[in-house]
Amino acid sequence: MEAGKPVLYRCPWYVQVRGVDMNTGEETGNWGCAIAWMPALMINTANESRKGVAATESFRNEMLKQGAQAQWVQEALSAAARQALLQGSKTCE
Repeated sequence: MEAGKPVLYRCPWYVQVRGVDMNTGEETGNWGCAIAWMPALMINTANESRKGVAATESFRNEMLKQGAQAQWVQEALSAAARQALLQGSKTCE
């Protein structure tokens, strides 16, 4: 018995969920019914998904910035090359 609660050793749904307490950083290992753990695990999964989406969005935004910068550099180089060709054709008459 743990803290006056009966332990169901024969129940196939009785499992230990291990992890890290987000508030204290301590490792935890709590026993309970797998069905009872579902809401907490679903909330944790949703939180982790949100973090992944935020990271993906941040990466996307950085790629857009770099793409815009690369396009600006390419346009500047093209304009400089065009200008050089125009100046070169005037001197070759």
